[in-house]
Amino acid sequence: MINIIIAIFQIIWIFLFVGFWLAFYITEYRNPKMSEVERKHELSFPFPDLGWIVPNLLIAAIGLLLEQTYGYFFSALAGSGMMFLGIIDLAFNIQNKKFDRKKYGFDAIVNIGVVVLTLLFGPIFIIFGAFGLRIF
Repeated sequence: MINIIIAIFQIIWIFLFVGFWLAFYITEYRNPKMSEVERKHELSFPFPDLGWIVPNLLIAAIGLLLEQTYGYFFSALAGSGMMFLGIIDLAFNIQNKKFDRKKYGFDAIVNIGVVVLTLLFGPIFIIFGAFGLRIF
């Protein structure tokens, strides 16, 4: 049962990643308020997100739903990618004071949410994968 729950969360994350990048390229990419530093920072992430984390999440979810061992392995890989993403976003946002709700409003809340959720689910996927592989 837990495999199905984790796989559902992984599928939700796939939609969140793809949805974020679609929204970014449709709206935020053209935002004149976005600084060049912010734009360059954001543009460094589509390939790792869509080329590494999303495929790992997809393979993990399929493996978990089919009760295959590779589902655990790819869960841990996806979780490690999410941890890296969360830590990089945390560092960038702290350095650039992007968590300032007075200055950035709703964007600050979104940034906080992204960091918290990636740093929450990354370890969940890593630990779940490690237990499934009997590493712990």
